[in-house]
Amino acid sequence: MPGEVELFFLLFVAGLTVKIASGDSLVWLPKGIKIFLVYIGIPSVLISTLLSSQDLGVEFSSAAAVTVISIFSILGISIAYHKWTGRGDADVLLLVNSFPNAGFLGLPVCYILFADAGMFYASIYVLFGTLIHYSIGVFTSIYIKDGSIKKGLEGIKRFPGFYTMVLVFLIALFDPILPQRLTSTLSFLGSVTIILAIFFIGFSINFESRIKDFMADLFHVTTFRFLLSPLSVLLLCLYFRIEPGALLVQSMMPPAIGSTIIAAYYGMNYGVAANVTSALTILFMVGFFLLIYVFRF
Repeated sequence: MPGEVELFFLLFVAGLTVKIASGDSLVWLPKGIKIFLVYIGIPSVLISTLLSSQDLGVEFSSAAAVTVISIFSILGISIAYHKWTGRGDADVLLLVNSFPNAGFLGLPVCYILFADAGMFYASIYVLFGTLIHYSIGVFTSIYIKDGSIKKGLEGIKRFPGFYTMVLVFLIALFDPILPQRLTSTLSFLGSVTIILAIFFIGFSINFESRIKDFMADLFHVTTFRFLLSPLSVLLLCLYFRIEPGALLVQSMMPPAIGSTIIAAYYGMNYGVAANVTSALTILFMVGFFLLIYVFRF
């Protein structure tokens, strides 16, 4: 029987294999999995994890502060950089720079590395990171593209995932007592989510034809995702005196797949997002494999 790490890689390879073998014949499959993950699976993981914790006080507030301040810092640096340099595709690059794949990829990785002990902080990162991604992130990218505050605000309304995260936040905030059957169901859905999320990552690998300046974009996004983002989280964790483990791992995930979807939906150069996201996801998976099996991390 394969262990958790082996299963992790087998699921990723299975998703990638099915993607290559099926071509465009299974377009409905990733769409169906994504709908489940966004509206049922990940919310179930977050609710189950946050409500099962014995402490939603200082630790919750500190982890939330680290997440929010870090993401806003990276978002601000990205905006300032693109405004200063005048670099093209700023609307797309600020999304892939600022928002990691903390849900689909980060949660399974944190579960493998830290087990249940790390899922509390990991879930907080997903909750607040997604809220910012689908609100401020969407608004900012649309505003940079169209120069319209109205269009930016309308963009937020079009993402039901934002309202899902608001609901999760309210449930965590008021900490209601849930029936045992519902709690068990949420826990089961959480387990299914971890499995489907990794398969979905493999199935979502996609390189578009527009790869001009790909290496420059790759280096640019890598600097933000794997250097500036974890550095900001580490410094903030030291300031708030909380364990950086899971938050640090979440902060250095590859770009969120949702950023490519947002870019395509609003007519941005989504090829840039797809290329960089796919490349960094593959590099991350290879690096994670080496850390686990070669360096015995």
